[in-house]
Amino acid sequence: MMRTVSVKMKWALAAVLSVVVVLMAGTAAYAVHFADRGLPGVSVVGMSVTGKTQDEVVQEIATRAADLTVTVTIDGQTTTAKLSELGVTVDADATAAKAFADNASVGSRVGALFSHSDVPIEMSLDEPTLETFATSLSAKVGTPATDATVGLSQDASTFVATDSQPGVGVDVSQLTSIVSKAAESLTSQAVDLQTSEITPKVTTEQAQTAADEANKLIATDLTVGGDVTTHVATAAQKASWVDIPTTDSGLGDPSFDAAKVTEWVTSTGEQTNDKPVDAIKNVNSRGDVVSTPSEGKAGWTVNNADTIASEAVAALQSGQSYTGHFTYDKVEPEVATRTIADGAENLAYQAAPGEKWIDINLSAHTVSAYEGATIVRGPVSMVNGAPETPTVTGTFKVYLKYDSQTMRGENADGTNYVTEGVPWISYFTGGYALHGAPWRSSFGFAGSGGSHGCVNMPVSEAKWFYDWDEVGTIVVSHN
Repeated sequence: MMRTVSVKMKWALAAVLSVVVVLMAGTAAYAVHFADRGLPGVSVVGMSVTGKTQDEVVQEIATRAADLTVTVTIDGQTTTAKLSELGVTVDADATAAKAFADNASVGSRVGALFSHSDVPIEMSLDEPTLETFATSLSAKVGTPATDATVGLSQDASTFVATDSQPGVGVDVSQLTSIVSKAAESLTSQAVDLQTSEITPKVTTEQAQTAADEANKLIATDLTVGGDVTTHVATAAQKASWVDIPTTDSGLGDPSFDAAKVTEWVTSTGEQTNDKPVDAIKNVNSRGDVVSTPSEGKAGWTVNNADTIASEAVAALQSGQSYTGHFTYDKVEPEVATRTIADGAENLAYQAAPGEKWIDINLSAHTVSAYEGATIVRGPVSMVNGAPETPTVTGTFKVYLKYDSQTMRGENADGTNYVTEGVPWISYFTGGYALHGAPWRSSFGFAGSGGSHGCVNMPVSEAKWFYDWDEVGTIVVSHN
């Protein structure tokens, strides 16, 4: 008898275990299936999301929100607008994310089998946009109320007030309520609104008082400077720093924007800085200093701009004029060492090893091409400027090139000249250039037969230089 009971118990236990295993397997399958799908019992404002992906829910919310309208009737006139025109933004992504919040863990997924969750819409409302819409509604049935304003005069140097205007308006709070209901329920809405006489929030008297106070502020003087220059803030500059806040009751007290005052003081101080000029020492391949093209120059940098700005803001805010004096820190110049090609110390330009440069010798009427201290072309005979139109001297760089161009200019007597088809042109400063001169049969002179200032060369030589030089190549013109 005891043995029979024991067998029955074993069978019962096995059956229970089987059920447990099936339940566990089912729960695991459920948890996996709903890992990235809407859980049972979850909805968004009554719209079930069960079994849907998060992207599908986002798309459905966005589509419904885009189709929503609010219909407003005023004095028999009906206007229909979409939510976006009313300043409403429905955040479909944030709403869907809240609907899928419980998908994060297995436990919460299982718990969803025993609960229900209706997720509200995430939305925002831009009140100025809605107020603009309300004003447009009022304009259809009458003259909307207009606030007085404070703005700058035509020359931007003083503040002037415009008058307020009483008129009709609608209850914006009622409009806000119906617009919010449409967004929060994802259903279109309709409402009848009544107009009423509206008193402007900002009266003419308030605006004039604010303008007068603002003009008192900009009447104060602000002067800053150093030992050499002085800078006085103009009325227009000071006016641009004044802020007149809008409050629930109208306009607040005008005041200077400290950040804008500070920005002006700081930038003005920077304008008075004297930047250092680096010293340059040319050395040969052995490191010997062969020349010093620049001895360098110390600079000066303002060191108290923050203090002056703080004092200026405090003075102006209290209606007091202010004068600030910049002080400076000395900035010693850097010393730059430049290695030049051996032998370049005796040339018109002390080039780096291999550096391309062009030597225009006005006394010898020649042009030469160098790489470092090595001449690679020339001296090539050329014709430089006539005495009344001399060729410029100095150190320049090729900045513009044309293989052919019509050149125009003015003769020494004031008449104009036009030369078509000038070939192989390398401009090195202003209208001065090296170019071919096919109209000339001889070169190597200037005098009365000289050029208008350009360097005239045989066409073949001009082409060689054109092909060899580059924008940025140094050009040294000297006597």
